[in-house]
Amino acid sequence: MKRKFITVFAALILLPAFLFAVPVVVTWEWLLEDPLVTTFRYQVDGEKEDNWTVVDSSVTSYTERGLDGTVDHTLYLQQSYDGEHFSGSAASVAEAMFPPEEEVPVVASEPAPATEEIVAEEPAPVAEEVVAEEPAPVAEEVVAEEPAPVAEEVVAEEPAPVAEEVVAEEPVAAAEEVAVVAEEPAAETPLLVAEEPVEEKKKAESRSRTTLTLGGTFNFQDPALNIYHKYNLQAELGVHMENLLTFNDSLGLGVDLGLAYSPYLYSSYGWTNTAEDVLAFDFSTALSNFDQAGTISIAPMLNISMGKTDFDIGIGGFLTWGPDLATTSGDAFLYGAFAKAALEYHFNKTFSLGASAKYGLILSEGTSSMPQFAEGTVYMGFSF
Repeated sequence: MKRKFITVFAALILLPAFLFAVPVVVTWEWLLEDPLVTTFRYQVDGEKEDNWTVVDSSVTSYTERGLDGTVDHTLYLQQSYDGEHFSGSAASVAEAMFPPEEEVPVVASEPAPATEEIVAEEPAPVAEEVVAEEPAPVAEEVVAEEPAPVAEEVVAEEPAPVAEEVVAEEPVAAAEEVAVVAEEPAAETPLLVAEEPVEEKKKAESRSRTTLTLGGTFNFQDPALNIYHKYNLQAELGVHMENLLTFNDSLGLGVDLGLAYSPYLYSSYGWTNTAEDVLAFDFSTALSNFDQAGTISIAPMLNISMGKTDFDIGIGGFLTWGPDLATTSGDAFLYGAFAKAALEYHFNKTFSLGASAKYGLILSEGTSSMPQFAEGTVYMGFSF
């Protein structure tokens, strides 16, 4: 009877453990902190070379189902700018939601052998020795004293503590453990999902970048400016301050500054004669047929980021001055307005190549003979 009681009790204790030992679902999330990153790769509980899962930079979360909730699980994440060379691993640990408890099986298994030893061994030898050896003189004394204490000690005292320890204390602990297990997933999972994005978004807001550019420009004017050729060449040094103000992860507002050496060739001399004199190393004659001038420009730009590629559009103004510059109004300077578009490709965080185009008006020449111009520039950039 006692054996059945203990077996049923052990089943009642172990059954909730099997019922509540369900698999868990863990979600890890991260954000694209650097827009130049093109590739991520991740792995759960290891960093084996053949077990990486590779995704592009648009993927910023991973969910794993059926994980063992009794142990910790770690996600290792790496990033790459070219899809081939990856950074070191960033690790995020999801702690065990219900660690295994070994106390319940130990308490349930110990009372059973203890009860069997007391009931089976002690009463049998006591009964045989008393009844067989001293029936006449000690019959009444032995029968009255020995069986009663043995029965009371074994039956009344031993089962009572076992029943109180198992029934009163252990189920309460098991119930508390089950309650904790039920609450853990709700408390742990939101911490991983809710806290990390908030911190990362704050970092992503700062995308300001300054790029120094050096390039060459081809300029076309129609109608031609006074006595000058309608085709001219320029050398330009620029400063591009990008994303001084950001609207979201892709859009920002910046400013482009330019300083150009922009000489004007006499139309009567032409580019053919210029090329012949330069090839003959007659640089003095070639330079004497240019009026020297310099140009400064400024343009607010809308910066559009597309990974390693940036597209910028904006409008601005310019001022050109030269000591011998011949203008229609007789002044030694020109000014006007233009629209600009630029496309840049960033090979890494430092070096880039780009091309830009401008269309504008030379407003200082008046409305009747106002020249229009178009420019194309190819440049290289160094960012910091």
